[in-house]
Amino acid sequence: MPVGTGRKVEEAILRIRPNAQVDVCSNPEFLREGSAIEDFRRPDRVVCGTTSDNARAVLRELYRPLFLNETPMLFTSRETSELIKYAANAFLATKITFINEMADICERVGANVQDVARGIGLTDASEQNSFTPARATVDRAFPRTRLRC
Repeated sequence: MPVGTGRKVEEAILRIRPNAQVDVCSNPEFLREGSAIEDFRRPDRVVCGTTSDNARAVLRELYRPLFLNETPMLFTSRETSELIKYAANAFLATKITFINEMADICERVGANVQDVARGIGLTDASEQNSFTPARATVDRAFPRTRLRC
């Protein structure tokens, strides 16, 4: 759903019923094709977009069984939650495109793409879960090591 949909839904409800006590939340799903039932039962994360303490309490109780299974829960604003879904899909597409390009390069130079994928996935545990905006940095040897394929 487009970013801002929750706000528009809330505005529409309040236009019709100005005194309505309602909390509109964003709760995107991250279900993979072919494993949606398993992903629903054991999600890798739960994202809830609300600024309402009441809605947050309701969502915590709703997802309590998952919390007991140590499923990470992230509470954000509604718009941030709506955007997380788009960002997750775009990031997955980027990763797939990237490893496909690496596979083409591996074919040309005789490297094993499975080993390359494993090698770039071996990250220091402190870095593995930190994904923050930063200035791009490149290994100083990069200009000397560019592939000419």
